[in-house]
Amino acid sequence: MGWVFSLSYRMAGKLRPSVLRKRAQGLPIIGLSLAVAILIVVLSVVNGFEVAMRERVLALFPHAVIVNAVGAPLTEPQMLRISQTPGVVGVAPIAEISAVLVANGEHQAALVTAIDPIEEQKVNAVPDFMVSGHWSMLEAVPFGVVLSAHLAEKLGLITGGRVTIMLPVVEFSLIGMKTRSKRFTVVGTFDTDSDLDKSVVYIGRTAARALLSDRYLEGLRLKVNDLFDSQQILEQIYIANLDQPIRGSTWMSRHGNLYAAIGLQKSIMFVLLGLLIAVAAFNVTSQLVIFVEEHRADVAILKTLGATPGEIRSVFVAQGLGLGVLGTVIGLMIGYLGCDALQLVLNAASEAFGWAVLEQYFVQYLPIDRQATDFLIVSLMSLLMCVLASLYPAHRAAQMMITEGLNDGG
Repeated sequence: MGWVFSLSYRMAGKLRPSVLRKRAQGLPIIGLSLAVAILIVVLSVVNGFEVAMRERVLALFPHAVIVNAVGAPLTEPQMLRISQTPGVVGVAPIAEISAVLVANGEHQAALVTAIDPIEEQKVNAVPDFMVSGHWSMLEAVPFGVVLSAHLAEKLGLITGGRVTIMLPVVEFSLIGMKTRSKRFTVVGTFDTDSDLDKSVVYIGRTAARALLSDRYLEGLRLKVNDLFDSQQILEQIYIANLDQPIRGSTWMSRHGNLYAAIGLQKSIMFVLLGLLIAVAAFNVTSQLVIFVEEHRADVAILKTLGATPGEIRSVFVAQGLGLGVLGTVIGLMIGYLGCDALQLVLNAASEAFGWAVLEQYFVQYLPIDRQATDFLIVSLMSLLMCVLASLYPAHRAAQMMITEGLNDGG
């Protein structure tokens, strides 16, 4: 029986080049390659957004913020207990103030964040994104402000320029109502290519106290070891400060829904585009059905020589697997290169036409993260689909009557 299988294998080898010559550029291979490439590109982009959210955005925004629940400053014992909580790797004083920036006839709502420039560097990555001026000048200049290059451009400001910070506070005096405001000097700008650039500015604690006076309420910004343990760490801090109530919030309350949406989107896109691969893979079925019909006489000869249905079936399954390997490899190559091409096209379009395609997203650039596990999973899924698609025509060939094939051959 071994010589029969050998003859079957040699015949499959003889037929395979013929099929590849005729079909390699055909619709099944092209469709499978494009489906694999699209899935790779989409997964890489979604991975990129997830990484950007975790490693960039969440490195700029507080992991957690804690303030005294009774509207008073945190006490020294409270701050000490908070800083010693397991999982907390850094703390820094912080006060967040809603305000309006006014300069050169323009205005913009902003979240003014009062910080200690030295301590803030332990918990915030913004100093690494400075594009002009110096972060340390917040301490040297009595009323200095650091804002994003985006806000500076919108307000017509440069380093050394003057901007008025106006609080939504109305005070009554002998001359009538007035708002609380103060002019600040721009001592630096940053550019993080993230949502932070749209609204957050930084001033020193001393300037914030002068601006807010009795309304100034300072808390602590926390940097934790594991982002996903933020809520549990906050609960531990609550328990440790039962005698002096505090309240706080974590990044999950501010950006948790967005992060969860990215993960859900990845799962949904994987399923939907996986169906696209399934449709493309099952095009192999139609190709192999034609292949079976074209070689009915050859199948009959193999059976006459003693080939079993299982051996006949294996020839056509191998044929389907070969087509799947070809389409998958091409698709992986296109997908890998397509990620870079997509970035280049978007960057070129943005520069040439001034398009801000990602302006409304939490990052203003297209992040790409190609993960080997995605390539492996997509490859295995594609090959499995191709094997499944080849089972029907392989079974059909295995069940063919010898007389049918010989009559067709005659």
